[in-house]
Amino acid sequence: MIATTTTPLLPFYSALAEQQEQLRQSTIGKHLHELRTPALIIDRTVLKRNCDRLGNIPAEYNVKVRVHVKSHKTVEAARMQLEGANTDAIVVSTMAEAQIMASSSLVLLGFPITPDKFDEMFALAERVESFQIFIDRLETLDALEEYHKTTSTHKKIGVFIKIDCGYGRAGVPLDSAFEKVSILNLAKRLANSSCTTLKGLYAHAGHSYKARSADEALTYLEEECESARQFRTLFLQEAGIDIPYLSIGATPTAQSIVYHKNDRVRKALEGISEVHAGAYSLLDRQQMATGLCNESDVAISVACRVASRYPDRGTVLIDGGALAFSKDVTPQGGYGQTTTGIILKSISQEHGILAADSDGDGNVHVGDIVRVIPNHCCLAAACHLYYLVVESGDQVVDVWFPVRGW
Repeated sequence: MIATTTTPLLPFYSALAEQQEQLRQSTIGKHLHELRTPALIIDRTVLKRNCDRLGNIPAEYNVKVRVHVKSHKTVEAARMQLEGANTDAIVVSTMAEAQIMASSSLVLLGFPITPDKFDEMFALAERVESFQIFIDRLETLDALEEYHKTTSTHKKIGVFIKIDCGYGRAGVPLDSAFEKVSILNLAKRLANSSCTTLKGLYAHAGHSYKARSADEALTYLEEECESARQFRTLFLQEAGIDIPYLSIGATPTAQSIVYHKNDRVRKALEGISEVHAGAYSLLDRQQMATGLCNESDVAISVACRVASRYPDRGTVLIDGGALAFSKDVTPQGGYGQTTTGIILKSISQEHGILAADSDGDGNVHVGDIVRVIPNHCCLAAACHLYYLVVESGDQVVDVWFPVRGW
């Protein structure tokens, strides 16, 4: 008997709507200095520009774009991503995100499914035109088929096999003798199962975040695409299963497509069906380190107040710490950087320490607002219950509420 779980916060989403609208109405029109800090800020103008940039990929290379919504987890930004990329395809990280994005026609849960979620998965499949999942273990398929026998549904679930193209986080590696027989059997079983439809292969080059130049990012793209093609060949030659749909992507590799637009990109994408990415919508210091964007492309910042100054040690204390930024690090060092170039050199739970000039940065005073670009947009955004939306300034034009929970 499989124990089932549900998204626990689901009943609260509608109940919170009235309070969220009250907060929105009381906040819109105010300037950042009138509001409590720390606060997550999204510049909608920059966000739209980033979202539109991926819209060039389908026309140039005849591949579909699938947008990942995990960076912001909001309906509003997801809508901008879909419109910008001219696509109907979404990938989510959690079932909670899937519930909120269920009005989209093509939703993929971008995390290998666990059996406790089968009930909710089939319920979502009734609401979404095409709800899809990852499976990379026979054990999971065994559990799914056993569960399916206990239901009356005739619905089939679309499945992507998650493959590892070098990141080593999830998915099966190509060169594993131990895994080879199992993954070939998995493909055969998925193709013939009464409850699944084998949709394709899904690769994510998360290790491309190590790129330190646009050329390096392009190399990661080439390797990612080649890995996907090798997997397709393996399944065809050794299992007799033709899997023509190949989905690849990470923000650096997707950005490299837009950045380069050359024959190397065109050759790399041969046989590729889909490119997916998520952090491209907001960007951050980590993405700046890849050489594919600069500060003017970053749509996210955290507004903090100066709480104190310490001229003797050349530091400034701000009211945003690890719970406002996360503790992710980047090659540039520190935990963030103000829009005026000062490094957030250390953080604890609620304290942030700016590495000011030797005079304690005489241009910064207690009570001043500073905006800090975070290292990792996804984790910084996850620290906040709502986002203040601006348009190339500091006046709030909207308030967005991300979905929380799993």
